Amino acid sequence: MKRSVMAAIISATLLASCTWMPDFWETDSGKDTEPEIPMDEVLGVEELIVRDFTGDTVWVRGFIVGGLSADASIDFGCHGDVLGTAVILADDTGCTEPDDCLALQLTKKAHKEALGLDRPANRDAVLHREIFVRGKTTTYKGYPALTNLSEYKLE
Repeated sequence: MKRSVMAAIISATLLASCTWMPDFWETDSGKDTEPEIPMDEVLGVEELIVRDFTGDTVWVRGFIVGGLSADASIDFGCHGDVLGTAVILADDTGCTEPDDCLALQLTKKAHKEALGLDRPANRDAVLHREIFVRGKTTTYKGYPALTNLSEYKLE
């Protein structure tokens, strides 16, 4: 009986430690802490691009449509080799216009592992998915960008 109780505890612990991508979120306080997204403050990608928010921390909603190649061009759909340091967001999943895109710089190892499109498993798991992300506005590789990612929720 003791072994079956121990097995149940171990199984429950292992399941609790798993991160399921459809319900994945991360905040400053760690994984699996659902961020409180202030929906009335969330900006769309184009809305952010046309405003001057340089250096501000904002929430953005978009779809992951591609990644950056080594030559800093956008690879929509990730058909070639892409860097694991950034993903590209747009207001809709069919976007193919670089001027309508926002780079999301991935600086933390955990973010690169969860969202980096250089990982083949992530391409199917995150490409064309909606994401809510909080970060600081800047530019990256010549694109409007968010960096210092502090919270996100992948839908």
